[in-house]
Amino acid sequence: MTEEAVPPVVEPVASTTAPATVAGSVADPVEDERPYLAEVFGLAKKLDGTWPLFARSLDPATDPARLRGRYRSAAVSTARWSIRRRNVDGYVSLLALLLMFAVACTVLVTIFSVDSWQELGSAVGGLVVFFGIVAWAENRRHRLLFRFLINPLVNVVGFGCFPVALYGRYASGPASAIDLAGRWWMPIVQSIGVFCVGLILAWAPVQGAMRLWDRESPTFPAEPLFEHLTTILARTEPDRRGQLPPKARQEILTLLAKVAVLLRAGIPAAARGGTSLTRAVVRARAIEASKAVADLQLWIALPSPTSHDDFRTRIAELTRTILLGEYDRLPIRETTPEATRRTWHARVVETTRTLIIALVPLAVLLVVHRLGLTLPSPFDDGALIAALAWAVVLLLGLLDPNFPTHLAAVRDLTSLNPFTEKNSGRRLSP
Repeated sequence: MTEEAVPPVVEPVASTTAPATVAGSVADPVEDERPYLAEVFGLAKKLDGTWPLFARSLDPATDPARLRGRYRSAAVSTARWSIRRRNVDGYVSLLALLLMFAVACTVLVTIFSVDSWQELGSAVGGLVVFFGIVAWAENRRHRLLFRFLINPLVNVVGFGCFPVALYGRYASGPASAIDLAGRWWMPIVQSIGVFCVGLILAWAPVQGAMRLWDRESPTFPAEPLFEHLTTILARTEPDRRGQLPPKARQEILTLLAKVAVLLRAGIPAAARGGTSLTRAVVRARAIEASKAVADLQLWIALPSPTSHDDFRTRIAELTRTILLGEYDRLPIRETTPEATRRTWHARVVETTRTLIIALVPLAVLLVVHRLGLTLPSPFDDGALIAALAWAVVLLLGLLDPNFPTHLAAVRDLTSLNPFTEKNSGRRLSP
C-alpha cells in the first residue's frame, strides 16, 4: 500500500496554444468556460488529495490500486456536482432575497404606513445598525459569551420587534398601546421585525426546495456522500497531542449527521419502480444504515485509545462502498443497550418537538387574542381553522406513523368519486 505506485494527478497546462483538458472535458473551451473548468479542477484536486488518507485507512486485505481510477473519477464528478449545486443554490437564494425585499418594503408602506421620508430614513438607519450588530455577533460566535448570551439576545430582539409592530398597528386598547403607533422609534421596530420575519420566510422555501430536489433525485446521492466522507477523512488528522481539534470534531459531527440524512433519503431512490415490498425493504435498510452512521458520532464525542483509527477505517469502508456501488455492504447498526436507550430518548424528544410544533399556531392565536389584536373578517376564522387543521394533522401523524400513506389512499379514493368537480363531466350509466 505504498503511495509511489499511485499515479499523480495531472496538472492542466496553462497555455493558450495547448488544448486544456480537465478529466475528459472538451478541448479548447470557450472563454466563458475557463473559470468554471478552473474551479472544477481546483475542487477535484482537493478531493483527490484525500486519497493517501483513504488508502491508509482501508482494510489490509483490500487492494487500493483497483480503486484509484474510481476515486479520481468520483472526485471530478463530485466537483462538478458541488459547483453546479452551489450555483443553483446561490441563484435561488438571490431570487428569494429580492422577492423578500420587495414584499417587505410593500408591507412597510401599505400595512404599517411607513411612507414619509423621515420614517423611511429612520427605518433604513435602524436596519443598517441592527444587521451590522448581527454580522458583528456572528463573526464572534465561537466565543462563549456571544454563543450563549449575545447571539440569543440579538435573535430575541430581532424577532420580538415583529409582534411589537403588530401590537402597535392593530391594538384597539388601551390608550397607551394606541399611542405606540405615533412614537418616533416605531418605524425602526417595524422595519427590523418585518425584515427578520421576511428572512425566515424566504430562507425556509429555499431550503425546502433544495432538500426536495435532493430527496426527489432519481439517482443515488453518490456525489454529496463522497464529498462529505472525504472531508471527514481530511479532518481526522490529530494534532501534536494525538487528539482532534475542537473545531474539527464539531465539523465531523455535523458531516456525520448530513451523511446519515443522505443515506436515509437517498437509498430508497434505488428502489423506484419496484414493488411495494421492495421499496419497504430498501427503506428499512436505508434507515438501518443511517442509524449506523449516526452512532459513529459517539466515537468522536467519546473517544477511546483506538476509536480514531477504527473510525477512519469505518469511513474508508463506507467510501469504498459508495465508489463501487455495492450498497448491500452499507453499515449495519450494532444493537447495544446504549443504542436502545438513545433511541428511546430520541423518540421522547421527537414526540415533544412534534407537540410543540402542532400547538404553536394555536398559542400564537391565543396570544394575539389576549393582546387585543383583531384580524380582518375573512382571516380570523380562516386562521383558526388552519391552526386547528395543522394541529390535527401533526397529532394524527404522531399517533399513526402510516398516516401519510392512509391520507394518500383517501385522496386517491376521493378522486374516483364521479360527483366531484374533477369528474363532473362523467355520468353513471343506468
